[in-house]
Amino acid sequence: MDGYHSMYVASRFRSETGRVALRDQRHRPSEAHVRFAFALCLAATLLVPLVSEGADRKESGGPWVVAARIIRNGEQSGSGVYLKSGLIITAAHLTAADAKMSVHIAGLDLPAKVLRQGSFEEVDLSLLLVDEEKVPAGLPRMELCEAPPWPGDAVIVVDAASAARSHIVSPQLLPYTLRNKFSTLIGDVATTGNSGSGVFDPNRKCLLGIMSRKFMSHTTGDEKDIAKYFVPAAAIRDFMPEIGKH
Repeated sequence: MDGYHSMYVASRFRSETGRVALRDQRHRPSEAHVRFAFALCLAATLLVPLVSEGADRKESGGPWVVAARIIRNGEQSGSGVYLKSGLIITAAHLTAADAKMSVHIAGLDLPAKVLRQGSFEEVDLSLLLVDEEKVPAGLPRMELCEAPPWPGDAVIVVDAASAARSHIVSPQLLPYTLRNKFSTLIGDVATTGNSGSGVFDPNRKCLLGIMSRKFMSHTTGDEKDIAKYFVPAAAIRDFMPEIGKH
């Protein structure tokens, strides 16, 4: 996966311990992370055959996640998740309605149309469409999770090149002014995927949300990762209500 430098993409907020900043969470994975990714990903097609240890709503034991590289004006901007019928969900700050958009999915580069564009400040989601007839047959559909995650729940974060295990953390880690808006968080900031990555429930094999940003605390001479926020499945349903009708 291409490496990116972290950059500020929103205002800074103050807490008792210092300033908390929101950053676009793009980074180069560690060597250990890459090794783990090869164990989980079918690199040729970016299909991820993750093994469920609990309840499984799908009978097939094969790959159940399809990740895509999002390409804006010829440059990779992040990742996305294939849903069904040529639809790909990603983060809004990775796309633009007036940009030349394409995706790399299942080994193919396909032009993409922005069906709906959110915004980083409001709902950080974008819905892309590729020609379904050009998508390889048999790609698995992705379901949105029905139940919200709880602190401590195990999750898997999948981007266009790798996968990593993480867990849900409490919004109590953030200043109280941010907790309601950014309530779905994961830990393991340094070892999980970048913007547009999917956050998945490994037991129910469903999409919990789309990675949006990370929070960092800043004190004099020091900065520390706090958590990463993902746009939850409930917000995805509101953003594209038709997903629940098929």
